[in-house]
Amino acid sequence: MIQLMSKKTTKRLLSLSTKKKMAFLVLLYERMCPDLRFFCLTEGRDFSVFEKAHRAFWIGLKEKETSISWNLLYEEILAAAPDSEEFGSWDASYALNAALVAAEIAAFAHVPQDQNVIDAIGYARNSLDAKASSEVPSVSYTSAEEVYIDQHPLVEIERNREKDDVEFLSSIDDSEWYGKILPEIEMRASAQSSLLRRFQ
Repeated sequence: MIQLMSKKTTKRLLSLSTKKKMAFLVLLYERMCPDLRFFCLTEGRDFSVFEKAHRAFWIGLKEKETSISWNLLYEEILAAAPDSEEFGSWDASYALNAALVAAEIAAFAHVPQDQNVIDAIGYARNSLDAKASSEVPSVSYTSAEEVYIDQHPLVEIERNREKDDVEFLSSIDDSEWYGKILPEIEMRASAQSSLLRRFQ
């Protein structure tokens, strides 16, 4: 199984404030959401819950207090998440992982726990592992194939992106959060490519 984040970077991420961890998660969801949207549109599934979640996440970042029922949103996200076993496709798997990241963000916004952050990163890893593995012909991987998956360009891109996000969030002053920081986070979100680089 590939490892996206070093122990040092993970420790640094988990030492950040709740708002900064939330920002890290929202940036991750922004990268994964295009695959979820694509799957819903292709299969004729309702995407509105995930659009609602997307709006709620940004409200959670921008406002000090909100009336959002995060627990209810969490339940709605899980209810709307696709069943990858039902569809049996890579697209369904990528979409499910993105939906589960959304659920982790809602859970984190309700009661912040570091495990939500760890699990969300794990779902991104699962999508990347599946994407890279789909390019390997054999079922039983050789050591060379495991190296190929671990060094896949998409894996390297996400590793660097997550490390860069942690460094960026570590460098900013929490006291400036509601001033110049939020626009910078929005710019980062709009500038990044999707996780699997299938959509811009």
